[in-house]
Amino acid sequence: MGGQSVSQTVTVRLENGLHLVPCSRLVKLANGLGCDVRIRKGSVDADIKNIFDLMGLAAAFGDQLELRASGDGADEALAKVVQLFESNFGD
Repeated sequence: MGGQSVSQTVTVRLENGLHLVPCSRLVKLANGLGCDVRIRKGSVDADIKNIFDLMGLAAAFGDQLELRASGDGADEALAKVVQLFESNFGD
């Protein structure tokens, strides 16, 4: 049990950075995942299920973020989060 742990770096490509709308989309996605996903910017680490954590990252356009997923289904969960970033959150 315990699953696996995977990570990947993404770049924020939203002109206004990770503001309320993309953060809420991350939380909504995360609540459907069966594993733990965290985002790190520098020394700040955020739980993807916590909108206040995400807003606290203050991730701006061009910032690089490390995504980490652990637990059962981590590969699939990470792929979904990366896809959200790559689609620019559907914008």
